[in-house]
Amino acid sequence: MRTFIIRARSGTTKWERVRSSVGGKNHFEVIAHSVMNAFFVSNGFREDVEVYIVLESSEDFPRTIKLSGGEGLSLSGFHEEAILEVVEKALKDSVNLKKDEMQKIAPGLQIYGFGFEKCVANLLGARPVYLLDRKGEDLRTVSFPPDPVFVLSDHLAMPKNSVKGLMRKGLKAISLGRKMLFASQCVVLIHDELDRSI
Repeated sequence: MRTFIIRARSGTTKWERVRSSVGGKNHFEVIAHSVMNAFFVSNGFREDVEVYIVLESSEDFPRTIKLSGGEGLSLSGFHEEAILEVVEKALKDSVNLKKDEMQKIAPGLQIYGFGFEKCVANLLGARPVYLLDRKGEDLRTVSFPPDPVFVLSDHLAMPKNSVKGLMRKGLKAISLGRKMLFASQCVVLIHDELDRSI
């Protein structure tokens, strides 16, 4: 299983604001493109992938949406609209979700009433977790164990204090090079490296 955690610091938890967040200052399209590149290949769909979208722009508490190819996730197509539909559904169908609760929305689609730190902590106990950081070890020199988890941020950089805290918890920093890339591009490069090693 390959897992991607996408921290959307400006990601809304209001379903009715998702579409208006595309193309504006909140850049929800970054999330949509990352999810598309995580799951889709030419004429195919990666069932060995799961994506956690952590939405932090909330009036009460953050939400984390889990998309799992191995649990029957269904997307209507390889386009932005299909991802927006799934995110909207998860948020709309869980309007009564309480903090720290989990709700199953559909096969391969769940939502949790918690945010980034707890999402990472839950996976860190049993899986190797890697943080994308330009100062990290070159991706091409890393020998990845089974079931790796990769932590990315949307268009807003991960706060420095957050990075330091994650490193103290045991995350390993890896780099894709000196240039700052879109999260969706990072997903493609990670997939390519892992595909080549199989």
